[in-house]
Amino acid sequence: MTTPDAVKGFAGRPLLAATLIVVDRSGPEPRILMGRRRPDAVFLPDKYVFPGGRLEAQDGDLEAVGVLPDYDHGCLKRGVRHAEPQRGVRAFVTAAIRETFEETGYLVAVDGPVNAADPALDWAGLVRAGLRPDLRQLRYAARAITPPGRPRRYDTRFFLAEASAVAAHVPRTDGELSEIGWFEIDRVTAHDLPSITRMVLQDLKGVLDGGGDREIPFYYWRSGAFRRVVLKGRTGG
Repeated sequence: MTTPDAVKGFAGRPLLAATLIVVDRSGPEPRILMGRRRPDAVFLPDKYVFPGGRLEAQDGDLEAVGVLPDYDHGCLKRGVRHAEPQRGVRAFVTAAIRETFEETGYLVAVDGPVNAADPALDWAGLVRAGLRPDLRQLRYAARAITPPGRPRRYDTRFFLAEASAVAAHVPRTDGELSEIGWFEIDRVTAHDLPSITRMVLQDLKGVLDGGGDREIPFYYWRSGAFRRVVLKGRTGG
């Protein structure tokens, strides 16, 4: 039997999650792939968000193609608490790609056979066919932990990919998001965004505008406010 105290404790423990920020720079202004969460969602109802979600047990199984840049890999690996750190790294990357495909229909940063014309195209079938995450097309962008007191809490890693890394797009999604589309940063900030999403977009805009260094920030809650620190990682390994 699960006691109320046990439920409360579980609700306060951040779950591991991953998000993918896909940027289209083909036009005069960069656009970001986003969608609106369902109004009945327990977590962030009606908010505009990047696609993403919770890690699943098998996400670490897929071997990846290529490697992340040393700085990115070092920052990501240093924050992974797993008996097999490389498996933990693969789990975050795979979850970001998988969740983006399931929520938006966009298959991004993968290597392997893809038949976009297949109406039954799904993640499990792609994995069976030999699809693998392509780390060469990704950058580690940020880490954020949901503040205490929320219905659900996540310890999320954000990854960045260019729209040129889109391998396929299918119209079928899992229904988690509506109004899925490509939004200019200045325009989407007028919508209802989670605080963390807004902060990540602000940092990203500085990088895309060429006015800021490519740092990897970590946002966490302390003493009633979000704090921002820049991640440091050991290179190599």
